[in-house]
Amino acid sequence: MIFDPFELNYSKIRAYLDCPFLYRYIYAERKFAPQTPFSSLGLSVHRALGAFHARPGDLGDLLQYYEDNWIHHGYGRAQESMEFYNRGARVLEAWWLHWQANTAAVLYSEKHFEFPFEKWRIKGTIDRVDRLPGGLVELLDYKMGFEDRNEWDVAGSLQLKIYALGLARALRQKVGATGYFILTSLQKVSLPYDPSGEEATLALIRETGDKMLALTMDRKGNCPRCPIRRLCPESTAKEE
Repeated sequence: MIFDPFELNYSKIRAYLDCPFLYRYIYAERKFAPQTPFSSLGLSVHRALGAFHARPGDLGDLLQYYEDNWIHHGYGRAQESMEFYNRGARVLEAWWLHWQANTAAVLYSEKHFEFPFEKWRIKGTIDRVDRLPGGLVELLDYKMGFEDRNEWDVAGSLQLKIYALGLARALRQKVGATGYFILTSLQKVSLPYDPSGEEATLALIRETGDKMLALTMDRKGNCPRCPIRRLCPESTAKEE
């Protein structure tokens, strides 16, 4: 795929905000970050849930979607792959039982959006959108739960803010709430959506997008926590 600097999404923006060298490595140089067991498991579970919402069925169907979408990359050995596979299967089994008692009116799952903003095109894929009373919708992003999430995380989430813009501008939906569904704890953390912050989000996209176009490399991120710390020429944590 050809690199297009005028096509923005949350992952690109987040990478640049974390570290311009991370953004350059993955997106401009197209080298990509290596898969890890946790990233492969999370993506496998996400894809299974997306398929289930598109074609609902029983637990057997959900687990078949999981099997069909299992990502084998990132594991050091076959035993590790099986351990993570079983871990994901248990998460999906628990989610399915929870879903039976808490079924929602899902409007979209794995829904793509794209809208123009000045010289850029903003794209994304939303995990799930539920109908709410009064013609509103709730935007939910599935999280495995490897890290705790709370209402402060929802309120400060650039990802949810960009996705809410996509729902409103590309899909013409009136957003009533945004939040996370934590799969390992079966908890939803959601807040009412306040559209008054949209201009600030667009301003951040503009400022970051301009720096990305100029490939402004004026700082480094947290090297010890970087997924490419052993590969990046600028890394100060190659041995960690």
